[in-house]
Amino acid sequence: MRKIVFIQTLFILCFSTLAIGQKVLSPGDHFVNLNGIKLHYYVSGKGPVCLVPTPGWGPSINYLKNSLTPLEKYFTIVYYDTRVSGKSTGPAEVSKYTSAYFMNDMDSLRAYLNQPKVWILGHSMGGFQVLNYGIHHSNRLNGIIALSPLAGRDSLYEAEFTKMVMKRKGQPFFEKGSKIFMGKDTTRYGTTELMQYIMPFYFHDVNKIADFEKLGNPEINDKAAEYTDAAMFGTEYLFPELPKIKVPTLVIVGDDDFVCDKISQADRIHKQIPSSDEIVIKDAGHFSWVEQPTQFFEETVKWLKKQKLTAQK
Repeated sequence: MRKIVFIQTLFILCFSTLAIGQKVLSPGDHFVNLNGIKLHYYVSGKGPVCLVPTPGWGPSINYLKNSLTPLEKYFTIVYYDTRVSGKSTGPAEVSKYTSAYFMNDMDSLRAYLNQPKVWILGHSMGGFQVLNYGIHHSNRLNGIIALSPLAGRDSLYEAEFTKMVMKRKGQPFFEKGSKIFMGKDTTRYGTTELMQYIMPFYFHDVNKIADFEKLGNPEINDKAAEYTDAAMFGTEYLFPELPKIKVPTLVIVGDDDFVCDKISQADRIHKQIPSSDEIVIKDAGHFSWVEQPTQFFEETVKWLKKQKLTAQK
């Protein structure tokens, strides 16, 4: 009799766990209380789970979930707003916006979704987050996709940044934007206002900004920018630690990316991770999949197939 009860209980527990797993990964918007914050995430696609954080300094998931849809044939993508960005909440304590808190949120979300291992994908400072997570938790990953990632600022970075900014000289947006970058304009702009002046620098072809704007309001939260800046979020120098990443890693960069450039960032990241590959998107800036979607998705899908991932129907 006890054996029968035990088997029934085990069956109920297994069924309940499966049901919970299905519910937390059902398509659409979700909210979960993790680490003292209400975290918002959005699920779409089929396949192994892939976590996609926002950059951390304020933008919501809108620009990501409305533009990376071709990858949803290969992954169940969980786009999520990092603390106090988008629809997620966050404490008013600056000390709780260091990189360690962002990594902890990522790992807590993985556990909440009942996933022993996940894929992770991040853009820009989201790329910093996924590389940082990979350094510390490679055993909990299936793989990493880093889009225009940042891994550390040093003299080479400063030199490449300056060179890429000056490359835009003569453009109508150059004078105002370059003064901001070079510290000659000390006006305290809100993040949304600031982006209006510097956004053209992020593109190889400024006409493609219209395509980016079609992706929806990024809903930039000034508090996120304020807190992460004060907490020095994302300032760690990751390069010496990158060899600790043992999973397949894809580094993608636009050849005209001024802020997370090929020479000081992508090339060195690729060199430091033995299990990595690098794709350089021609005639593209910081949003390479928006400027050159055909090349971006064709090359990325080729790499995914090399990892034995198949498109889901």
